[in-house]
Amino acid sequence: MEIKEKARTYANRLFPSILWIIESNYDFQYGKGIKLSNPNEVFPNVRLDMVFESFTHPQKTFLFELLDKRFEVFMKRNWYDFNSLTARVYQENFKTMTIPEELKFLTSKEFLTATENIIEEKRNKIAEMYQQMRTELIDEVFADVEPTQDIEEPDDSNRLYNILDEVRRKDHTKLELYTIIKKETELDPIALQYLYKDIEIYAFSEKDDYECNYSFEQVEEALESLRKRGHSEEDLIRLGYIKKIPSLGVLGDKKGELITYIDKEKLLFPFEFYSIYEMQGIIKSELAKHDKEQVGENNISQKSDKLKVNLSVPQLALLFKMINDLKPTVFNVKSEAELHRFISANFQTKSSDPDKGISENKLRILFNQSDSKAIEFWEKHLRTMLAEIKKLK
Repeated sequence: MEIKEKARTYANRLFPSILWIIESNYDFQYGKGIKLSNPNEVFPNVRLDMVFESFTHPQKTFLFELLDKRFEVFMKRNWYDFNSLTARVYQENFKTMTIPEELKFLTSKEFLTATENIIEEKRNKIAEMYQQMRTELIDEVFADVEPTQDIEEPDDSNRLYNILDEVRRKDHTKLELYTIIKKETELDPIALQYLYKDIEIYAFSEKDDYECNYSFEQVEEALESLRKRGHSEEDLIRLGYIKKIPSLGVLGDKKGELITYIDKEKLLFPFEFYSIYEMQGIIKSELAKHDKEQVGENNISQKSDKLKVNLSVPQLALLFKMINDLKPTVFNVKSEAELHRFISANFQTKSSDPDKGISENKLRILFNQSDSKAIEFWEKHLRTMLAEIKKLK
């Protein structure tokens, strides 16, 4: 996992989401006192760090593939997305907005043209520095690799990635996903392990690319929306939107210092990779069948220990969600994911498979978007429970 965090850190440093800050309190970065990064300082630091890191050959390959993808996204972005104010100008509702007197300059074509030139000049400089750094680093970083192992450009025609792209684009039943997995691996345990690893790399890199579709302002707006709905910072951490993780000490950060990580997937696109996670769940289930250590009496005992309930999965999920959302908190859990694992491991609904259990991914989706029939079910029964409580007074 360390290579993934370092690759993401390198990409964020080399290809910033903001290239220009306007001296106006309406500019989000200016108001927050954020400074522009200087590529003349960033590139030498990243280059030096990469040269002296003891990456393995697969890690080096993965690193450059991810950086190339992030570079491609960086170059395809609209110029106006690199500043919070110009990004607003090109929103559909800008013309209907009441513009403060201090922002009238945003309607000036001369101003927009000048700003575009500044941003494009900065972007082109970064592109030139990256291409130069990449050319030099391939020789230095891959100095320990045989000539036949030279890094290749990412293959856009990767057949497996095309399959996974199709899985994301369309809704697939579990049977359809199982059929795809069976066709690719014939359910051979070694092939299943390789497929799982390939999917893991695909999900990481594609999710990283997808996050680039969202600006810093959109992330802040989504968090602010949650705060307005009554979520405190403690709630955001407990629910998994925000995480505090120790720094690895990459690029000048103090090792061990807690840094804030925002789970953009959970916050902005919780369903985009649902089918991909379902595939990973099926692969895990198939691998478990081949693991003799998990087919003994312990598993039989665990299955019989599950509490059987006459509820559907959406009904059970909504019950736990309602209790989990109470304030002050009732469940002493670090994250929603921990609660999902507990439900999956300890409950069997009237329709869930005793062998596969309740899908944690399905619980995650139902916690984010409750089922309408489950809402009607609990609305009826909560009234009954309230009436019974009144009788006890």
